[in-house]
Amino acid sequence: MYYAVDKYGEAYNTIVRSCSSHSSCQLVLFVSCLNVDALCAAKILSLLFKKQLIQSQIVPVFGYSELKTHYDQIDDNVNTVMFIGFGGVVDLETFLEIDPEEYITENAKWKKRVSKRYIYVWDAQRPWNLDNLFGSEIVQCFDDGTVDDQLSEVKEAYYKLIQLEKEQDEDQDPDGDDEDDNNEDDVATDQDEDDDDDDDDDDPYSKKRSLSDSTDNNKRKRKMRKQQIHKYESIIDDYYAQGVTVVNSLAAQVYSLLSSIGETTLQNLWLTILGTTSLDTAFTQIYNRLCPLLQDEVRRLSPKSTGVKTPDTLTLNIQPDYYLFLLRHSSLYDSFYFSNYVNAKLSLWNESGKKRLHKMFARMGIPLTTAQESWLYMDHSIKRELGVIFDKNLDRYGLQDIVRDGFVRSFGYRGSISASEYLEALNALLEVGEAIHDDGISSKDEEDETLTEQENKSLKLHKRWLSNFWLSWDALDDKKLDILKLGIQHAQILQRAIFNTGVTVLEKKMIKHLRIYRLCVLREGPDLDLYRNPLTLLRLGNWLMECCAESEDKQLLPMVLASLDEATDTYLVAGLAPRYPRGLDMLQNRKPILNNFSMAFQQITAQTGAKVKIDNFESSIIEIKKADLSPFLEKLTLSGLI
Repeated sequence: MYYAVDKYGEAYNTIVRSCSSHSSCQLVLFVSCLNVDALCAAKILSLLFKKQLIQSQIVPVFGYSELKTHYDQIDDNVNTVMFIGFGGVVDLETFLEIDPEEYITENAKWKKRVSKRYIYVWDAQRPWNLDNLFGSEIVQCFDDGTVDDQLSEVKEAYYKLIQLEKEQDEDQDPDGDDEDDNNEDDVATDQDEDDDDDDDDDDPYSKKRSLSDSTDNNKRKRKMRKQQIHKYESIIDDYYAQGVTVVNSLAAQVYSLLSSIGETTLQNLWLTILGTTSLDTAFTQIYNRLCPLLQDEVRRLSPKSTGVKTPDTLTLNIQPDYYLFLLRHSSLYDSFYFSNYVNAKLSLWNESGKKRLHKMFARMGIPLTTAQESWLYMDHSIKRELGVIFDKNLDRYGLQDIVRDGFVRSFGYRGSISASEYLEALNALLEVGEAIHDDGISSKDEEDETLTEQENKSLKLHKRWLSNFWLSWDALDDKKLDILKLGIQHAQILQRAIFNTGVTVLEKKMIKHLRIYRLCVLREGPDLDLYRNPLTLLRLGNWLMECCAESEDKQLLPMVLASLDEATDTYLVAGLAPRYPRGLDMLQNRKPILNNFSMAFQQITAQTGAKVKIDNFESSIIEIKKADLSPFLEKLTLSGLI
């Protein structure tokens, strides 16, 4: 079943009643460990439950096989489970091998069916799995309005299909054949034999006509039912085949819950802003839609300034923000140079682009020596007038949208940071953790002799990602700014690596234009090991896609990006949806672009028998054996699925 937004409070009260009356932990939260939005949503929920004195266990998971392993290990006394950042697109009862008859019991007191355990799903990916929404008493989905606003036809088709299939099953005789499939002549012959024992007054021809009419009527009903089944199946198939997208911020959905129960705070709002900001690169429309609402909340919750600043003053303000990379933590020149937005607009990856950048600084009246100074020590008069300088000079370079209203968190005398900069640090911590190793694996990790070398490598990477998750979790604490500073340092290293790889890709023309998508395959390079992590591969993909969106051909094509892992002899492959240039994607009438790679990858895998591993919660990211990549891509190109 599902909860509409106005029913979130009802779901929360049910969870509190179920989990607060026990001395042991009754609540387990499974969180996608490679999703900043899910990380922030889980942090908000954990703080909320802690305030209510509800014990909870946080379990970060990488993919579905890991989820199944951990779920099977849950104690029987756990009555509430939450999936945060995944679970909405698969049939959970089937995947987790849940027998509803073992879970559901009749409650005599309340005179209704209840489950000994409920699974609550927070997932912003679409399409929903309809069995979770409409066919399960155990799975409870938090919907953002999608069902009631957009799925009325699909909902009707789902229930109608169940009803028609039930009728079809009831028409089956014990031998499994339809009663109406009996030969009409056989019916008539059997009837004639019975008539020999009846009185001569009975009319056998009348009975024969009656049986014939009944048979014809049943056949018409069967034919009509089959037509209806086909119609409703087509509606559901079309819904599932439309492609995958993200429709909302999980943190924003959880904040809606807080609003309904009166638990909104500046801390929770800041976490919500971070989760929402994480969608700005790939799903700009969502950020643009939610940003004004978040700004209203900042104004509502922020106390009026007294002008007095203390070492411990924590504030959240709306201030100008920039599509520049870590401006407050680097130089003005580097923040322009390593900005995805500026690089795409000015083509900084070639010499003419660099010359345009230098001319732009000259036109703004900022010497290169000043621009290359650390922001902290740069001329204060320039910093104060930066917005005015940008307004006067950046239009001619297509950078008129570089300034926007953003969110800045201040930590007393310890400094301040914007949401976009904080996000860069969080992403870096999720990707590389405490240190950027050559192979992403700590030498302290012990190997399991029962596993192959490849399995040990995979196991160690999974352990590393879990460690990175907890480091990022701690970085959300206002008092642990040292972790945040580490994340900023790693973000700068990663962005330089992305830039260097991207420049190589563009200079060597490694992006191939196939019939229906772009293809880029990375087989060598000093930073190749970084792209074992799906987040880092997507970071590079977003950099390349933004450049392609601003390129001369401006073709709206998706991209397949593959990176070789020599240690495991596999490729990590990501399918990225096409991208509009910045500015065009902000138009309100522009529909979100769907990612068709999830469905395509699954179908091609089934057709080719390629050795493909689809275990990430992001189903458009797969791992494939090196030898299978070429035939897989050839089949994808000819499939027409993209």
